[in-house]
Amino acid sequence: MKSPAARIALLGLLAATVFASVSFGWPTLNECRPSGTLTYLGAPAPVGTRLQARIDGIVIAETTVVVTGRYAFDIPPDNDQTVVRDGWSPEDIITIRAGNYDAQPIFTAFSGSKEINLTATSITLDVRKSTWGKIKALFR
Repeated sequence: MKSPAARIALLGLLAATVFASVSFGWPTLNECRPSGTLTYLGAPAPVGTRLQARIDGIVIAETTVVVTGRYAFDIPPDNDQTVVRDGWSPEDIITIRAGNYDAQPIFTAFSGSKEINLTATSITLDVRKSTWGKIKALFR
């Protein structure tokens, strides 16, 4: 069992860490880690297929397919202490570009891991869920 002095020192270190993370704005978001299957032009994506994660057209992460038909990304959170966009923020829409084509579906950034199966074809349609609601409202 630890001595009272050791416990107090440990609590002090913990309090200082929490204070520093709140005071200095250290990131509290985790990486966004989408992964899953990737169909490229009707077939499983070949090894070496280049992938980019983009937000508003800005490349924020890159990777390549290392297992046929599978992909995985580690997209860092945006550093709000800089003016340059270098990661994701809540509510950002992420588009994955496979080779020369945008993959579907596009998705909202998230903290943690999630499986999202993607399809990249030469014909893409960028319809967000909120857009679909607006289209349905036109026909009421």
